[in-house]
Amino acid sequence: MTEKKGRTVAVIVYLLTLASIQWWIVGQGFPLNEKLLWFANGFASLVLGSRLLNPHFTPPADVATNSFVAGGTLIAALAANPTGYGDQAIIWVAFIVCTACFLFALLILLVKRTHGLETRPWIFGVERIIRAIGAPNNIFTFVILVLAWVFHRQSNNELFAILTAWTIIVGLNPIEAMIQHLGWIFGKFSKDEAKILGVVAAHQAPGLVLIRQDDDVRHASGTLMAISDDQGPTTLGIALNYVGRDDGILLRTLSLPVPPALKAKAAAAAVGHGAATLLSLDTPEAQEIRVLEKISSLCGIVDSDSDLEFIQIEVINDRELSEGRLVEVKLRESDVIYQVIDGVTREEAVQQKNKYGYVRAKARKVGKWNAEQGKFEPVEWLPRINAPVFVKTTEDFVHNATAVGHFPGTNYQVSIDISDAVTHNTAILGILGIGKSYLSIELVERMVAAGIKIICLDLTDQYATLLTDFIDEAYQTSANADLSAAANGRPVAQGKDEGGSIHAFSDAVEERLAQFLEAETQQSILMFNPAGFRVSKQVTNAYNGAAAFTDLTPSEITAIFSSTALKACQDLGMTDHARACLIYEEAHSLVPEWNSVASDGDKNATAASARAILQGRKFGLGCLLITQRTANVTKTILNQCNSIFAMRTFDDTGKEFLGNYIGTEYARVLPSIKERHAVFFGKASSCDDPVLIRLNDRQNFVESFREQQADDANDD
Repeated sequence: MTEKKGRTVAVIVYLLTLASIQWWIVGQGFPLNEKLLWFANGFASLVLGSRLLNPHFTPPADVATNSFVAGGTLIAALAANPTGYGDQAIIWVAFIVCTACFLFALLILLVKRTHGLETRPWIFGVERIIRAIGAPNNIFTFVILVLAWVFHRQSNNELFAILTAWTIIVGLNPIEAMIQHLGWIFGKFSKDEAKILGVVAAHQAPGLVLIRQDDDVRHASGTLMAISDDQGPTTLGIALNYVGRDDGILLRTLSLPVPPALKAKAAAAAVGHGAATLLSLDTPEAQEIRVLEKISSLCGIVDSDSDLEFIQIEVINDRELSEGRLVEVKLRESDVIYQVIDGVTREEAVQQKNKYGYVRAKARKVGKWNAEQGKFEPVEWLPRINAPVFVKTTEDFVHNATAVGHFPGTNYQVSIDISDAVTHNTAILGILGIGKSYLSIELVERMVAAGIKIICLDLTDQYATLLTDFIDEAYQTSANADLSAAANGRPVAQGKDEGGSIHAFSDAVEERLAQFLEAETQQSILMFNPAGFRVSKQVTNAYNGAAAFTDLTPSEITAIFSSTALKACQDLGMTDHARACLIYEEAHSLVPEWNSVASDGDKNATAASARAILQGRKFGLGCLLITQRTANVTKTILNQCNSIFAMRTFDDTGKEFLGNYIGTEYARVLPSIKERHAVFFGKASSCDDPVLIRLNDRQNFVESFREQQADDANDD
C-alpha cells in the first residue's frame, strides 16, 4: 500500500474513533452546540490537515488557512457564551495567537522574494516561527486543548476521552505504524508481485519519461521498471534522477526498447496504461540490457546543443567526473570515446512551473578505440539526444613502453612517434615545477634509443644531472674544453668583422658537431651551456692595434650551434628520418621573440636559429623547445613546432597562442590543469585531435621502456 493510501485509511479509522467518542461519551449524538466544537476542529482540521493536506511540510499559504480555520472555531466558541471571565480570556488569547499567525503568514506571502533570491534574515525567522505554530498538529492541538478545558472539564469522562484520543492520534500514529508494518510483512511474501512505482506524467523528450510517484520512496539511479504507454508498446525504464515536485515526486527515466528475451516478463509486469512498475531481473536477464551491464558508471545523458565535434552531457552522477576524464556513448553500432573538457551549471523547466538545476559537461570527440593498432580512429556523425553516457575507468592500469601518457583514470594510452617529434619539431610549454623537465628527459631517452643524436643547449645545467646515464663524461669534457679554448682571447683584426674569437669558436663548433654526427661516433648526447662560453666579437675597426669588443649573448651562441648543426646535417645528405635534435631549454632566453630582446644582435641571432629549424627537416634536423614563457619565445620557431605538449599556464598570450593549436576549449583548462598532465597534439601523437593526458611517472617509464629495449636487444 502506498503512503498516501495508508494516510487515507488512517483518516477513516480516526474519523470513526472520534465519531464514536462524540456519540457515546461527549454529546450523546451530534448536537449543534459547544459540545460538537472539539469534534469538528479535531477531525476537519487536525486529522485532515496533518494526514492529507500537510503531512510533511507546511508552506505559508497553508499556515494562513490553518490559522483562519482555527480562529473561526474559536469565534464559534465565544458565540456559545462560556461561563466565567477566565474561560473567555483563554479563548480570546488563543484567538489572538491564531489571528497573529494568520496576519504574519499573509505578510510573508506578500513580501517574500522569489525562491533562491530571498536573503533577509527577518523573513526567514518569521517564516520559521509561523510554520511551527501553523502546522496542523500544533495549532489545532492548541485549539482542542482550549476547547476541552472550557467546555469539558466538568466531566472527567469527556476530558479523559478527548485527551486520550488526541494523545494517540498526534503522539503515537498507531494506524500508520500498523499499516507500515503490515506492508513490510506482505512485501516479504510477495516479492514477485508487481509493484507500481507511479504514473507517466509527461514525455520530456524522445527517450525520456517523467514518472510521478505516489509515495516518498527514493529509487536509486539505475532502478529498472516497465513503463506502459497509451501511445505505444511497453518499454523499459532506467531511473536517472529526481527533478521536481508537483503533487508528488517526479522521477526522470530513460526509456529503452524491450529486448526480445525480456518481452514476456516486461508485459507481465506492466499494469494499466501510463503506469511505471518496478521490474526485478536476475543476472542473465540483466545481461540482455546493455545499459545495465555498466549502470554503475552511468554519469549522464547527451544533452541539447551537441554537434559533430562536441557533445553536451547532462550530468546525473559526477562522482568520477573531472577535466580530462573519458566518457563513452553509443553512436550507431560503435562505442565512441569523448573527453570532458568543460562544465557549467544549467537550469531548465521540467513540467509546468517546476524547474531543476544541473551540471552540464562538455566533451570533445576522441574517436573509436582500435585495440590492434593501439590508437583511436575517427568516427563520423554524433549520438542521439538523451543517449546514456558512461564514464570510463579501470583499476588495472598497465604501462605501455610506447606510450607518453594515458587518459586519466583509464588504460587508454597515447603513443608518440619520436622521429616525427624531432623532424617536425616539438614544444613543451608550461610554468615552472609542473613536470616539463621529466617529460623532456623521457623524450631524450626515446631519441637515444632511436639513434637520434642530441645537442642540448641548457642554461640551467639541470640536464647534465638528469641525463647522467647517457652522457660520456670524458667525451663531454673534451668537447667543452675544445670550445672553451677556442672562445678564449680577443684577437684584434683591422676590420671589425674579422676580429674576436667568434670565428675560432664557430670553427671549433663545426668540427666538433660534424664529428659527433658521424654514424661511427658512439656518443648520443652533447650538452652545452651557451652562457658558459665567453666568445668575443670585435665591434669597431682597429686603431693603433686596439679595438672595442663585446661578448656574444646566449642567443648569439645558440645561433652558432643551430646553424652549424644544420650545415653538418646537410653534409650528411637528405633523409626522411630524424638524425639530430637541438634542445632549447629555457627557450625564451635562447631564441627570444623580437620584442623581448635587449639588442639587435639577439634579433639577428634568433632569425638565424629559426632559419636552421625551418630548413632542417629534410636533413633530419629538428628541435625540442622547452619554455615557461610562451609569449617571449620567437613565434617563427614555435609555429614550426608541429607537436605541442601544453601544460599549466596562466598568461593570456600563451593561452591565445595555444588556442590556435589545441582549440579554445582546451586552452581554457590550462590554468587549472594538474601537475604531470598536458594537452598533447600534433603529428607525433597517435591521436588525430588534441587530448588531455596524464604523463608517465618517471619510474614507471624507466622500468617499462628499458625492459623493452633490453628485450629488443636480446631478440636481435
